[in-house]
Amino acid sequence: MPLARTDCRPLHLRRRASRPQLKRDPLGRNRRCVSCVTCKMGTDDVAMRLAITALAMCTCATALSSQDRLSGAWQGYWLRAGDTMPVTMNVQLDPSTGRYAAAFSSDRLRVSGIPFAEVQVRGCCDVTLTLRGDRTTTLFEGRLEGASLSGVLREGTSQGRFAYSRVPLAPPPFQEHQITFSGGAVTLAGSLFIPSTGDSLPAVVFLQGSGAEGRWASRYLATQLATHGIAALIFDKRGVGGSTGDWRRATPDDLAGDGVAAVDRLVREPRIDGTRIGLHGHSQGGTLAPMVAARSSHVAFVIGSAAAGIPTDSTELFSILNSVYPAAHSAEDSASANAYVSELVAVAYHGRARARLDSLAILLRGRPWFFAPPPPGDAYWSFSKAFALYRPLAWWAQVRVPVLLIYGAEDQRVPAAESAARIAAALRNAGNGDVTVRILPGADHTFRLPPGPSGWPVSVPDYLPDLLHWLTRRR
Repeated sequence: MPLARTDCRPLHLRRRASRPQLKRDPLGRNRRCVSCVTCKMGTDDVAMRLAITALAMCTCATALSSQDRLSGAWQGYWLRAGDTMPVTMNVQLDPSTGRYAAAFSSDRLRVSGIPFAEVQVRGCCDVTLTLRGDRTTTLFEGRLEGASLSGVLREGTSQGRFAYSRVPLAPPPFQEHQITFSGGAVTLAGSLFIPSTGDSLPAVVFLQGSGAEGRWASRYLATQLATHGIAALIFDKRGVGGSTGDWRRATPDDLAGDGVAAVDRLVREPRIDGTRIGLHGHSQGGTLAPMVAARSSHVAFVIGSAAAGIPTDSTELFSILNSVYPAAHSAEDSASANAYVSELVAVAYHGRARARLDSLAILLRGRPWFFAPPPPGDAYWSFSKAFALYRPLAWWAQVRVPVLLIYGAEDQRVPAAESAARIAAALRNAGNGDVTVRILPGADHTFRLPPGPSGWPVSVPDYLPDLLHWLTRRR
């Protein structure tokens, strides 16, 4: 993913195929994805809309507070357009307020503990759960009957069904601790997942993708690792969630320093083996991972997920063009888009005067692919200029620990095969032969396959098993 992107989602997935959408800004300035779950999860639009609900968690008072029939663990499915998606849900009642809180998890969406924005109960048995996203709201309106909860889900004009059955509430096989640590002048907030049993545990620090990415983006993978005996630390990027600072003013050195600080924090954990701490970085995080590994003597392995292996300006050009080309209606459209995007990248990454860019913007503003350049004071320009100096291959050449490079073959944000080949060559030429490359057929930047009529994404089957297999070999 382009390093200067202000939105972590795959840009070409922002328009839902099932209905027309307003043209989105290819630079991602229109909105922020909170959970790169759907980037790191990435995210297809539906998964992002679900993850966005982590921004707010409000619950409503209910008539069931005196006879709680809703609290507990639920297992079921959502059904839409002939597509069935398994989900689990946990509901809790706060006895002091009589208000419910609910959160859902889905292996298919690769999300864990995503809260519903609202839980309402009317009378004895009518329940409404609300997922509120940046563009749409999904309502789940159902009825409690014994140990079952079922009903209709509605999202705009789309409609489907859902059904849950109560299941025994089993404690997770890991503990979750909220922690803070210092990254230079900023305070970083995160969640540490530690398996419930065992000592001298291996551990992974997750490095964020681009933009305002919080810990939710990596929560699913972190819980999966902890379930398999590997501790995991996820944390909010500076200026996001509970972390101080501002990622827009951060340099690669700043962000890599935050990663080093996270590794140092894990070294102090008594149940973690300080010689078996590794990194997992997706997109921007994967691109910066070698810098963290080179600067920390405690990093024992690196997973570069969709890591860019070409110059940062080339990555930006590749990503933006892949976002705008689908809207080009002719060869002339494509040529004009290429000229415009090339000029924008030259201004952002090489400091070229923007007079010609502004002239092209006036000339081309009626084209179907067009997006306006950021205003002169926008952080995009300073952020891009800082990242233009970053040389990923030079840092990969300094990595002396085992490396897994994993990509989706259909990645539209990063050229997968070229990046993998260039990074692997840099490592091997520098004497590091412990390099594994996996390129997953059909997968996009978020390791998903194209969604069907329901709009719900499908993860490529080998993604999580490949990660776990590679990690298990190093335990």
